[in-house]
Amino acid sequence: MTLMFSLIVNYATLISYIAFSTDLIVQILRIYKRKSSLDVSYKGTAFRLVGSLVILMKFISLKDNYLILGQILLSITAATYLIVIILYRNPLKK
Repeated sequence: MTLMFSLIVNYATLISYIAFSTDLIVQILRIYKRKSSLDVSYKGTAFRLVGSLVILMKFISLKDNYLILGQILLSITAATYLIVIILYRNPLKK
């Protein structure tokens, strides 16, 4: 692989991770605004977080800094999403 192509792929990967994380942030804000996460599966989100952490371990073993950075960003955002889902699972009744 040429150096230029590799650089483009690395930056495109980071941009993709930012896009995925941005989507999760939008969902977090939606839950916060509605004060409810009853329509979101916390189990599915927990499984995705575990999968994300397993993938992070694989990227660490590969020593690919771009993938590691992106996966850390995604894992932190996914963990925040899960926390918000759990916190707003049983909203206070008005």
